[in-house]
Amino acid sequence: MATDMLIAANDVSQRLLDITGDALLSGDFDAFASVFHAPQHMATMAGPIYMETTEDMRRAFVEMHNHLRGIGATDTVRKCVVAEYKTPTRIEATHTNEVLRHGTRLSGPYPCFSVLEKIDGNWKVTGSEYALEPNDGQAMAIAYADTKHRNA
Repeated sequence: MATDMLIAANDVSQRLLDITGDALLSGDFDAFASVFHAPQHMATMAGPIYMETTEDMRRAFVEMHNHLRGIGATDTVRKCVVAEYKTPTRIEATHTNEVLRHGTRLSGPYPCFSVLEKIDGNWKVTGSEYALEPNDGQAMAIAYADTKHRNA
């Protein structure tokens, strides 16, 4: 058994969730990008979002960060529900996400699915699906970044 598989898949997933949640609230793109891989495929109920480059990812990040600031979000609660090694370098994980303002829920919890892969020795999110309705502010923020890219 590979040494990495001794680390619980749930722990790997939760660590990435903590990093990305903190980064989205604080506006720290570098921290966010450190655990995401481009190209990246995301999906919401509004449809697929393609981030082929780091700049595409930055646009989606900025739109989501601005959305969270705009609604007054003070915290995100992101909890790994289950994660499983599919290979020594691939984990498939589900988590829930909710957005709070001073303890009051603004959205969620909603389920998410992510694929995590070990790339160049580091765990990265390589794809995600979010159970967000097309008119949800978060879904619209991500889709808007993708639309801006496609229309450029």
